Amino acid sequence: MTDREETTLRREEQKKGPNWRFLIGILISAVFLYFAIRDLKPATVWDAFRQAQYVWIVPAVALYLSALISRTARWRVILSSERKISLRRLLPTMAIGRGANNIYPLRAGEVVRVLLLRRRNNVSAAAGLASILVERTFDGLTMLLFLILAAFIGGIPPFLRGAVALAAIVFGAALAVIYAIVLWPAVVERVAEWTIEHLTPDRFHERLLGVAERFIGGFASVRSPLKLTGVLFFSLLVWGAETFSYRLLMNSFGFQVGLHYLLLMSGAANLGTALPSGPGNLGTFDTPSILVLTQVGIEKGIATSYQALLHAVLWTTETLAGLWFMWRVGLQRADLKDTLEDTEPAKEAALAGGESQAESV
Repeated sequence: MTDREETTLRREEQKKGPNWRFLIGILISAVFLYFAIRDLKPATVWDAFRQAQYVWIVPAVALYLSALISRTARWRVILSSERKISLRRLLPTMAIGRGANNIYPLRAGEVVRVLLLRRRNNVSAAAGLASILVERTFDGLTMLLFLILAAFIGGIPPFLRGAVALAAIVFGAALAVIYAIVLWPAVVERVAEWTIEHLTPDRFHERLLGVAERFIGGFASVRSPLKLTGVLFFSLLVWGAETFSYRLLMNSFGFQVGLHYLLLMSGAANLGTALPSGPGNLGTFDTPSILVLTQVGIEKGIATSYQALLHAVLWTTETLAGLWFMWRVGLQRADLKDTLEDTEPAKEAALAGGESQAESV
């Protein structure tokens, strides 16, 4: 049986049963949305939208687009040792991937981004996946930094303390692993080999050792304290711009919050997007933000209206930017669909460092 026949057979087998990951994401989104809209009075939401000043959308979108450029600059730093790529050439791949995240569940746009990076810039899938892991880790750490700053300014409310503690453990451990790989790759590789050989079944050893070797090698692009500092710098630019775009949109509904609560809202909302969810982080992004705003005295109808507008503006901006760049590079929607149909094989091939039929995206 050829590789393509095996891929086709695997797709058919996947179609026979339900997509549990998709269903779990939708369920989590539904639960979060329930808590966001329960006890909500529709009349107050309508009044808030009717009286809103939508002119503030323009500067908020401009600031958010600057954050997209900063994201691309950060990705360029992470990939710089693997391959020198101009910001202009890398921006379409970033924008298309971010747009795909808004349409498909479970952050499938990240897989699209890895495959487009491979096709357009000849960067290995293992290096692409490693770069996204670095991004996600620094995103989480930046949000934690925002929460720590908020704690110094005015404290963290009791309802967020458990989530902050858990996030600190998870992302702190991830950062420690990344720094270990960057500084002592040979030691980490030996530890990975020992773990695989002693704690996994023999039949998986060869494959897992290959995965570990290639994945650790994917971090070669950040094996420099200077580059890690650059990644942190651009992470602060990204989230600073996004957070202040949130603040600008508050003017549309005639309310303001201090820096303390703005940092709390941004940190809580964006840490919530680490959870599985439906397309566009529906619910997981919204509920934490509404919770923070209502806890600081913003009426729930106004807070919900604001968050609905904020999410709509962010979703529309990223999605239209992705579609525009798809048009610019000649990528069709059918190409995107074919890529996502190859999601699982692509992940396996990416981790194994081998060739994949999904490269034909």
